[in-house]
Amino acid sequence: MALRTEKRIFVTGATGFIGAALLRAATQAGCEVDALTRSENHAASLTALGVRAVVGDLLDETGIWRDAVSKADAVIHLAQPQTFGGRVTKSRARRYCASRLAMDRALFTAIDPARTRRIVYVAGTSYYGECGHEICDEDAVPHPRGWGPYLRPAIETLPSYVDCGLPIVAAFPGWVYGPGSWFAQYVLEPLHAGKPVYGLRGRPRYTSPVHLDDCAHALLHLIDHGKVGSRYFIVDDAPIHGEQLAELAAKALNVNGHGRKLPFTLLKLLVGQVIAESLAYENRLSNNRLRSTGFVFKFPSCEQGVPQVVRVWLQEQLHK
Repeated sequence: MALRTEKRIFVTGATGFIGAALLRAATQAGCEVDALTRSENHAASLTALGVRAVVGDLLDETGIWRDAVSKADAVIHLAQPQTFGGRVTKSRARRYCASRLAMDRALFTAIDPARTRRIVYVAGTSYYGECGHEICDEDAVPHPRGWGPYLRPAIETLPSYVDCGLPIVAAFPGWVYGPGSWFAQYVLEPLHAGKPVYGLRGRPRYTSPVHLDDCAHALLHLIDHGKVGSRYFIVDDAPIHGEQLAELAAKALNVNGHGRKLPFTLLKLLVGQVIAESLAYENRLSNNRLRSTGFVFKFPSCEQGVPQVVRVWLQEQLHK
């Protein structure tokens, strides 16, 4: 998985959960990184990491970020429209959909395909949605659920950009777990505090997770090894049911965890239909295509990855 050190990478969404891990991996690999952020406050922290901070918004089609992206050897596009806070209603999701299309259009029109040899576009497995009991690959027929219907227009527009000469590779990370974001908020923090971990009532639903570090390294790997126009699932070797993540975390924390299952109707009232639907389907996805490129997972299963995440999270709590 060695990367050529002379690579100059432009990263959108650089201060997010996956973006921060990606920056660490890229700088450790010797890459030169331009990191786009909307926030002046975040710019200082990015500079401290040894990357060039570019302050701007993709929706500003005259922004200074356009100069930086035009010089990139590769682009990793993680940025998404902001959806923080409150319930995610269908109307908010529709606005997200429109903004995502606009962001993609602004970014892609600023890229020089004669200079940039790979664009890694980070999508989401909710686009594939309900896969049932079968292990699916990237050629499966999508049945979008949750965010999936609102990602669909952007994802299905990508081939037209490829036809225009843009070297796009589409990456589809599964449930990315690490010592922050949803896994810390909804699993580690409640377990550590002796509170229940909430889930959806009914049969166990299988999902396809991936460790944060493996996700970051896979995105970098696809710069050199992803085939233009192809899709790649970034997921563990085997799917697991959602409850197993909490069980593994409780064991690593050395606590007796307990769960509380909510009916779908109540969950929908609490978080909105879009997020509720994201928890209500199964997708069992194969990483064979990614592995066929030579990618090697550091944590190919949650049994290996969750204990490491818990150790890092506990260490972080000591410094708060």
